[in-house]
Parts: sequence; structure tokens; C-alpha cells
Amino acid sequence: MRQRVAAARPTKFAKRLENDHDRVWAELYARQIPRVRAMACREYLAGLELLRLPSDRVPALEALNAVITPRTGWRTVRTIVRYTDAVPWYRHFARREFLVTDYMRGWHELAFTPEPDMFHDIFGHLPLLTLRPYAELEELFAPAFLAANAADREDIKRLAWFSTEFGLIRQSGELKAFGAGLISGGAELLNVMRDGVTVLPFEIERVLGFDKAVWGHNSVLFEFPSLGALKRILKSYFEGLLG
Repeated sequence: MRQRVAAARPTKFAKRLENDHDRVWAELYARQIPRVRAMACREYLAGLELLRLPSDRVPALEALNAVITPRTGWRTVRTIVRYTDAVPWYRHFARREFLVTDYMRGWHELAFTPEPDMFHDIFGHLPLLTLRPYAELEELFAPAFLAANAADREDIKRLAWFSTEFGLIRQSGELKAFGAGLISGGAELLNVMRDGVTVLPFEIERVLGFDKAVWGHNSVLFEFPSLGALKRILKSYFEGLLG
């Protein structure tokens, strides 16, 4: 069991680290904002307007929760774990808790990082989590994952990867970024929108035939016609797993 310890007075090193996080955030924000305004789906842009993320610093979780929780019932929770295993992650999801790591990518990783950091968690995911239809989509995953066997759990992680992390949506005839990995990822977002990947229709059996590209860019991604259509596809599949 973890024990609560008295909060230590911030050291000069901790303060420098915090300030560096803010500087990295400001640089990433300045790079991504014009890109997402042109390339992200309308749902993300609506959530971005609601959340009003600061441009110059990492936002406090309390400020984020003040917007998110009244709208969807979800809240953010800080974690010191840099890459949370799927089981504890989905246990938090079952409680409508979204984990935000205290890790921030380094300056050499501005264009691409293989590891989810606080910019990815906050900038990529949380604007969408202000919207009830998106929250309902996220709420489909935890019950199915926690009840599934090991093989099905791998499939569920793959479906999450190619939908909420790297999914694409077609709106008014144009392909738009939906997944948080694309929205928060500079180089990969540009590559996708410049026709640098193969894009296929999102169908369960087709998606399950592809592996996740954790250490590089995805070469194949999937599109769906609407958030509602994605939700129907996943709900039908998860209901089949749950019996």
C-alpha cells in the first residue's frame, strides 16, 4: 500500500524542471495549434474551444477538471507512471478517471515521441473528453477489456489504437484527424494529411489484422464516417465479447 508523505518544499531543480515543461508545452502548442485548426475534426475543435488550454504553460488538473467533470462526469488524475499498463489504465477508465502522466518529452522529441507524455494526454485527448458523445465512446472500452481474456484484450487495445489514438474521420468530404496520437503528434499528422499512409475503412476484422506502430509512424490507418458510426461498430463488437 502506498503511504502518504508530507509534501516537500520544491527544490531549485524541481522548479527548473517545471519551467522547462512549460517551455516545451509552449513550443508544442505553437506548432500544433495551426495544424489542428486545419486538420482536426470538428468535435476536437469544439472541445478545444470549451477547454481553453493555455498556450504558455502546462495547465493544472484542477482547472481541466472544472470544465470536464461537470460536462461528462470524467476527471483527470495525475500519475507518476510514464507508460501505464493496460489493466490499471482500464480500471481507472471504469471509474471515469483519465490518467495524465507527469512526464514531458524532451526538446529532441518535439516532432515525434514514442511515449505518451503530458502534452499528448492533455492536448490530444482532453478537448474531446469535454463532449458527452466522445465520453460515451470511451466508456465502451473498460467493461469489455476488464471482462476479456488475454487474446481479446490485445484486440481491444488494437481497436483503441486505431480509433481513439490514430483514427481518422471524414467530414464534408475531407479526411480529418480524430485520434489523440495524431492530434498531438506533429510529424505524423503532417505525413498522414499529405497522403503519406494507406487509409482503409474502419472495420473490425480489417483493423485486427494490423499491428500498432509504437516506435515509428503508422503505415496504415483507418477512417470512419462519423463518431456515431465508430461507436456503433465498437459497441456491437464489445457486446459480442461480453455475451
